[in-house]
Amino acid sequence: AYWIGNQAIIQRSLGARSDFEAKASYIWGAVLKNVIPIIIAIPGLIAVAMFPELGDGDQAFPQLVGALLPVGFRGLFVAAFLAALMSSIDSYLNSSATIFTNDIYQRFIDRDLTDTAVLKVGRITTFVFVTWAILFAFLLTMMDEASGIYAVFQTLMAFFQGPALAVLLTGVLWKRATGKAACVAFVIGILTSVSLFAMTQETVLATLGMDPLFHTSEPFLYFSIWAFLVTLTILLVGSLMTKPEPAEKQSFTYQASRQSHTGAAE
Repeated sequence: AYWIGNQAIIQRSLGARSDFEAKASYIWGAVLKNVIPIIIAIPGLIAVAMFPELGDGDQAFPQLVGALLPVGFRGLFVAAFLAALMSSIDSYLNSSATIFTNDIYQRFIDRDLTDTAVLKVGRITTFVFVTWAILFAFLLTMMDEASGIYAVFQTLMAFFQGPALAVLLTGVLWKRATGKAACVAFVIGILTSVSLFAMTQETVLATLGMDPLFHTSEPFLYFSIWAFLVTLTILLVGSLMTKPEPAEKQSFTYQASRQSHTGAAE
């Protein structure tokens, strides 16, 4: 779901000069991604040893920077941090504007957009997303601070990752999968994630008189897995009950693509 469904990553591979470079960039990126848990965990362990009284995990890294780096290096660190942050933000803003403009606005609202109009719609969309992100950042500050920013972010991502993984894997690997079934399954999968998340909230459990479904403080992986299974089941059944996609669309699956490349090589 992350590597083949994240538009911010896909748009980078589209800029590659060849198929080989695009594939190699994915593999190398996945290798580097494995280093991130170490980068996150080691400073956290150091912070636990240096600041055992620190109760807010989100303050661990700033405390380390203030305690271990001299003044000049602190400024350099802040500059590097902001540069990396802006690099990620502009990628996601650009990909979000691209998806809305090409897949929604041009498809359902105005099919005859000029290049100037496309640029204008993209800029307006970017502004709307930036505004929404700022408001959402304030919303995060009002959520459960005990969970920390990382847990809150992963919980929100888990609403979509399970259903998205089921839809993407099935669409790539199974020629019989249909778009209608995928849309229905994806929506139901998200609703499943949200419903399971609601069942972890004390107010909801108290109202319904139920015990917690998951005996962990951060259950986002659990309801993401269940949402994946629900989405996959509905997608498989729904695809068999709906009309197959045209042969042109079926050729985009992994098996069909591999057969075509094998035939061309022979």
